[in-house]
Amino acid sequence: MPLQNHHWIETERTRMRPFEEADAEQAFDWFSDFEVMQFIPGGADFTLEDSRSRIHQYREHQRHHGFSKRLILHRETGKAMGDSGLFYLPDGKRIELGFRLAKACWGQGYAIEVGSAWLEWFDTHHAAESLFADVHPDHVRSQRVLEKLGFDCSHLETILGMPMLIYSRR
Repeated sequence: MPLQNHHWIETERTRMRPFEEADAEQAFDWFSDFEVMQFIPGGADFTLEDSRSRIHQYREHQRHHGFSKRLILHRETGKAMGDSGLFYLPDGKRIELGFRLAKACWGQGYAIEVGSAWLEWFDTHHAAESLFADVHPDHVRSQRVLEKLGFDCSHLETILGMPMLIYSRR
């Protein structure tokens, strides 16, 4: 069962905290990786300044809504592993769950672990709202994670110029 407080969401193997400006250099590792970012609208960051801008958007979202994407840290080592969290879709009406991990962390169950912690957080703080996720039609691994987390695919939609399957939570 994740431990949660105002700043941290913790799982068995991870800790998630809001992004800080200084996190751009470590996050650039996966934000600039084409393979990690190939299914994300806008794609990979080309420069460190691109990652700073992305993190600034997350920090502003956090300030306005009380939630956003967070930095995932390995509990034992403190090493940054990726990001995960909740963010409003571009329509400003639907909240989406998202997760993105550095390649070294793929295939180890971290997406389900952090996703489950976010579901618990969402149920505590936004129980009256629906939760969604969007995933590229070719990103089968993320589709499987969403299904394991209790999401069903409802339709195809274009988000920020990219075709995306829209999942909603059962």
